[in-house]
Amino acid sequence: MRFTSPISTPRQPAGPSRRFKLRVLLPTLSLLAAAAPAASRPNVLLILADDLGFSDLSCYGSEIQTPNIDKLAEGGAKFSAFYNSARCCPSRASLFTGLHPHEAGIGSFTTARPREDAGPAYSGHLLPDTATLGEILGDSGYSTWMIGKWHLGVPGPMERGIQNYYGYRNFLAHSENQWDPGAYVRLPAGTSPEIERPRGKYYATDVFNDYALEFLREARSGDHRGKPWFLFLSHSSPHFPVQAPKEDIDRHMATYRKGWDVLRVERLERQKKLGLVPADNPLPPRSQVPVDRADIANGYSGQPNPAWDSLPADRREDLARRMATFAAMVEHVDQGIGRIVGDLRQHGELDNTLIFFLSDNGACYEWGPFGFDGPSRKGETILHTGDQLAEMGQDHGHSSYGSAWAMLCNTPLGMYKHFCHEGGISSPFIVHWPAGLGPRPGYVADPGHVMDIVPTVCAATGVAYPKTRAGHDIKPVSGVSLLPAARGEGLAERGLPTEHQDARGYRKGDWKIVWGKRQPEEVRWELYNLKSDRSETKDLAKEHPEILRQLVGEWEAWARKVGADPFATKAIADSPEVANKPLRITASIRGKKPAGVVIAQGGNQCGYALHFVDGRPAFDVRIGGKVSRLIAGHPVSGKVELVATLDADHMTLAVGGAEPIRRASPGLLRKQPIDPLSIGYDDRSAAGDYEAPNRFTGKVLSSHVDALPNASTR
Repeated sequence: MRFTSPISTPRQPAGPSRRFKLRVLLPTLSLLAAAAPAASRPNVLLILADDLGFSDLSCYGSEIQTPNIDKLAEGGAKFSAFYNSARCCPSRASLFTGLHPHEAGIGSFTTARPREDAGPAYSGHLLPDTATLGEILGDSGYSTWMIGKWHLGVPGPMERGIQNYYGYRNFLAHSENQWDPGAYVRLPAGTSPEIERPRGKYYATDVFNDYALEFLREARSGDHRGKPWFLFLSHSSPHFPVQAPKEDIDRHMATYRKGWDVLRVERLERQKKLGLVPADNPLPPRSQVPVDRADIANGYSGQPNPAWDSLPADRREDLARRMATFAAMVEHVDQGIGRIVGDLRQHGELDNTLIFFLSDNGACYEWGPFGFDGPSRKGETILHTGDQLAEMGQDHGHSSYGSAWAMLCNTPLGMYKHFCHEGGISSPFIVHWPAGLGPRPGYVADPGHVMDIVPTVCAATGVAYPKTRAGHDIKPVSGVSLLPAARGEGLAERGLPTEHQDARGYRKGDWKIVWGKRQPEEVRWELYNLKSDRSETKDLAKEHPEILRQLVGEWEAWARKVGADPFATKAIADSPEVANKPLRITASIRGKKPAGVVIAQGGNQCGYALHFVDGRPAFDVRIGGKVSRLIAGHPVSGKVELVATLDADHMTLAVGGAEPIRRASPGLLRKQPIDPLSIGYDDRSAAGDYEAPNRFTGKVLSSHVDALPNASTR
């Protein structure tokens, strides 16, 4: 379906029809299976930065100089609308499998203790019915190498297709001390580390770059000689803790003493000159600090980031040091890439090496404008002064740079990592392959996604994406090859959905819907036209309700298909037998002015629902199509405990342990409802007096239904 409006008519590229269908998310693999001679198959170098913002490269407008990455962009293609999955590990899961992160098993975060109320989408590790890029290429004769941050849980890299690894020892870790060699390990077990540096001379970003050169040397020798290679350089820079050599931090201090307000203006002007954003693109207002505890949000919970000049001089100096450290980390990544590219050129491999560079999510706001120190979410932020400033970013220091600098790093996009607004899910993306792609001037406007890397590699190498592997039927790939876009041929229109920990987004053509979180305003679907408003400042939901409804429906169809929240509950298997039985329904929720269904079973003829109406808890029972309702007298907010009962005489509703309200019962449910139990929404037809699915706007912390013995049948 195509949407047209006075605002925009989406561009029709060359190629297949752009009419959207859900099966676009499961593209055919005919383009991936064309065989290529082994001698001509390209090497593959995948370079991933961690928490690098949309505008943190100089070829995307930054004051941070990244000349080596810029050269790759000049000789290849750079994308202006490339998307990730909002957080480190979901993006890695998608990147490494060609699937949406929920299909791969990491819809939320890596964990050894997955949620009990959700299905495989939130398992916290890669599922066995997925195939990783390492496995796909390794099975086809490539040697496979990885360096850096895994963050895909257990099983680890050696069990998922990587033959040689140096990087994080803890496969669940999101960050490590860059100065501590003990946090990193060489695998397979028993392999002697080729590079050993003692603490005091060890800096992980540089060691990762050195290992890239070492692994390239090994890939050209011994049993690997003559094989094409795949190298995944998964940097942990510039993720917190922000750490870098002192002299490099010092060089950036003068720049960041100018503050984020001045630098945002300067970045936007450079972006306009580069052609990355339209010449009339305004600078959006300062991004909001997400709602949180006051100590964690530095006292700015739900407020805009502060003006730089409003802060005292000592705070500005502390903050300049934090951002200068971040900039130095980006520089060290770039310098390493320069050495790697030089090595490839020296060995005659550069032309036929397919190089990708990207970031795993937008810039990281955690957690307030002043950043944090020490363990995340402890609520500690140190104001460094005097001699303490020189120790920032050094061994034993653990700092983040905060939401206001993250706002700068995402210029001109709104919000941050964790969110499905453009600032959370937009990455710089560069592809370079002289033997297969010529230089592409300007920026590629076709939207791409991290799940497109696997099919792009398959298309370039001629390696077929597997249908089965290791005794498992493998999920079909969800991404598409980006080679046509990189060559200027365009891509067919498709929908790009995202969901991460209650944040949601969906882009199709120039239109995008987004569902926020951690905000003081009521959370609801917003609608933006990205062609005219990439910064998402003009919500058009009220002006174009038909477009909103269509896109929400398509997002919900995807979410149901992959098991994403709020459709993640394993409902059917857990539906209790409730016919002719008294019921006791309990639930614990958290929400600000909550609305929607907490728990429901049944449909438009028979069933029950515990839900909220404008913040007021309500209990509906439907018998013979007619609804009987109990509703609390006033709205509630925050964490709320609910208890509802139904027996032959009464129905009751208790809120927060208070005396229950009651009314006469319409009777017990006379038959087992057809529609299954749903938590957080009402599946199929409505059990209560509302329009299904009536999604819950808060979070269901726990719920339970007790079907009690009927005294009259004992």
